[in-house]
Amino acid sequence: MKYKLNKKIVGVMILIATIFLIFNVMNSQEIENLNVEDYMPNKPMVKSFDGGFEGAGSVEVIDEIKGAFYQKKTFDTATMGVAVYRVDKNGYRMIYRKGETDHLEGNYIGEKSNNDLILLKTPIKKGVSWINDDKSTYKILSIDEKIEILDKEVESVKLRYRKDGSEYYIYFAKGLGVVRIESEMGGSKLIAVDYNVDEYILRLEKIRNKK
Repeated sequence: MKYKLNKKIVGVMILIATIFLIFNVMNSQEIENLNVEDYMPNKPMVKSFDGGFEGAGSVEVIDEIKGAFYQKKTFDTATMGVAVYRVDKNGYRMIYRKGETDHLEGNYIGEKSNNDLILLKTPIKKGVSWINDDKSTYKILSIDEKIEILDKEVESVKLRYRKDGSEYYIYFAKGLGVVRIESEMGGSKLIAVDYNVDEYILRLEKIRNKK
């Protein structure tokens, strides 16, 4: 009787161990399937944010997506700027930046690189960290952080960014890119998305021409 009981206990333990192993394999595969491209804007778009400089909000225009390259123009009450990003096997990186300008050309993809900053590193996995040449440090804190944006709950990748004594939390959502930034000084959150990029740029040009 005691022998049969021990056999049953061993059988249960083997079953539990098997289930645990299957769960870990599935979880590992799920992590490996998190692609950087999934957390980039999936098409040209105008992203409006609250917060920002003097709480007046800001606008990001993703107006060019060519293969692995993404172009983003930023507008707020203070200035305009443009950045070019590239997605490769190592992650998502800024390769070109022009800030604080009162004039923007149409396309900067192809300009000589003046930056090399990794903003989201592969593998996308909790605990992954890296240091850029400008001494900024990043760490992935969560790959399934639930946040509220655009009147719905979404899962996001949450990063911690530190530089020169400042600390920020950055959130990436699938198909949209960065959707939220938090710090002790305040935050900024995505409040609207418009896919009529050409119309938006035309309106901006008309406003600038009137000045």
